[in-house]
Amino acid sequence: MAFQIAPCVTPQAAPSLASEPRMVMAAWMRCPTLMATSMTTVVFGSQVPKQGSATTTEVVGSSLMDWQDRITEGRKAKGLSQAALAKLADVSQATIAKIESKKAYSSEFLSKIIDALNLNAADFPDSAFEVKRGGKPARDDRQLIPEFAKDPAYWAHAAGLIGDVPLYAAAEGGEGNLYLDREQIGTVQRPPLLQGVKDGYAIYLSGESMSPEFEPGDILLVNPRLPAISGNPCVFYSTHEDGVRILAKRLISSSSSAWRVKQHNPIKEFDLLKSEWAICHRIISKNFR
Repeated sequence: MAFQIAPCVTPQAAPSLASEPRMVMAAWMRCPTLMATSMTTVVFGSQVPKQGSATTTEVVGSSLMDWQDRITEGRKAKGLSQAALAKLADVSQATIAKIESKKAYSSEFLSKIIDALNLNAADFPDSAFEVKRGGKPARDDRQLIPEFAKDPAYWAHAAGLIGDVPLYAAAEGGEGNLYLDREQIGTVQRPPLLQGVKDGYAIYLSGESMSPEFEPGDILLVNPRLPAISGNPCVFYSTHEDGVRILAKRLISSSSSAWRVKQHNPIKEFDLLKSEWAICHRIISKNFR
């Protein structure tokens, strides 16, 4: 729709269009005289026309600004081309073009573009930051945290600090050696001594070399975070071609090259070379069979 209006107020008496657009329009609408002119002021949406000698107003239409339009306006306000903005924001020019043409309903790079243009992220809808294909928010500060994840106990459990501990089985392999089954066979209730301990675990014991201290069927509870201290029962590990070998023995002493250990059945002391038995974890308690 287009129409031409002749103002009934003198230029000196007319208020500024920028300050009183409604008053001027109302004055124009009350004027009975229509006249032609060679100049036209174009009004897009809710923009305010600039004061000038124009006496004709052409109403093109009105629509709300989309978030993509804010990017376009911000770029033009800085006098940047799409290529220049892409370089400034460290994104591809295709990304800028896709956003400004409204072919992108969201973008994982929107935060970078907003920062490059010094715009306010709060002016953009949350949906614009979401990655539609993966359904994963592109900005960490806009992720919605489930209620259950706000409980510190949830993260403690996820980190293996609370809850039941994994249970593994150990089977005899001859000469007092035990072979650890890499697959977890179950869980046991976490004892107080393993509360808050990361990577604590339990071993279902077989073999009688440590009887009567540890009997076949006992469950050994292990804290891998404690240092190896003489006089404490420990589990020693050796990676072998045919599996992970373990020994449950009492640590007598330690040197730079070997662990000095003791067993009860038969009673004897011997050395475990650290080059072969490199790992030592402390046994802190047991569950009787």
